[in-house]
Amino acid sequence: MNATPVNNTNKKDHAAAVAGTYNGEAFIEIMQQKMKLKLELQRTHRDSVIVVVKDFMLPNGQKFNYRSNGVSVKPEVKDGKTVYKLNISFTYTYNGMPMKVTATGTVKDGELDSLVKATIMDAMETKVTYKAKKA
Repeated sequence: MNATPVNNTNKKDHAAAVAGTYNGEAFIEIMQQKMKLKLELQRTHRDSVIVVVKDFMLPNGQKFNYRSNGVSVKPEVKDGKTVYKLNISFTYTYNGMPMKVTATGTVKDGELDSLVKATIMDAMETKVTYKAKKA
């Protein structure tokens, strides 16, 4: 019987590869407006991070603070480079209206590209694109 040791060294720390602070701009489609956004990916496990957004000022003056649960970091090799994929979903209340939010992100060479879709009151959908570089 062959057993894999607990300290198996061929396990890569994907979360460490993406963890850090990202500074960039979010383009809010419904308002045709660009806004500065800083977010942090905090490593919790070798395959998991927590997404943290602090004090993002929404166009209506409302501050948006967010802290996710564990988000899986999935590596994929494209053109000889490792690209890390993240997926997240949550609900949020904006101007008293419930929103369902889903986001997909890719991290490659210290750059984060993300597409966020928000559906307001199960009816109207808007998109936010976010591009950022690791600080």
